[in-house]
Amino acid sequence: MKILQKTLIAIAAFGISSSAVLAQSDYYALSQFEGFYVGAYGGAIMDPTMNASAGGIAGANFVVTDAILVGAEMQVGAKFAPTMTYDALMLGKVGYEINDTIMVYGAGGGGLVDGVGSYAFGGGAEAILIDQVGVRAEVLGTGAWGAAPDSTRISAGLLWHLQ
Repeated sequence: MKILQKTLIAIAAFGISSSAVLAQSDYYALSQFEGFYVGAYGGAIMDPTMNASAGGIAGANFVVTDAILVGAEMQVGAKFAPTMTYDALMLGKVGYEINDTIMVYGAGGGGLVDGVGSYAFGGGAEAILIDQVGVRAEVLGTGAWGAAPDSTRISAGLLWHLQ
């Protein structure tokens, strides 16, 4: 639990420091999804039993064209099974803005799942609710490197875009 607490504190510190840097610059986002963001998620992991999961998110998106974004994201969380386990994933993302407030995206990357080197792939959708606050839903398949996918992660999250 201490690892999760320290990780969430680090994510929050990253977000606050990024916000201060952006506030001092002449930076103007082309998209509401562009720039740094932090947040939290909760959901379920099916492997094949269903267990609750929760964690923190930090990342950044960059505009490529009027409607296409690319980004990188770090997810750190815990699975609440009979024995609590921790996960850390680094994902690359490619997104498409349907309009000014809705984006769909695909994601893929790797990290640790239950302490084992693993890959992840999937996608999701995000919607801006008010100002810099967004909600998202995501589905990721995961598996150990060299093996077939063996679990599915379904999550919903709340994000704060630091622009």
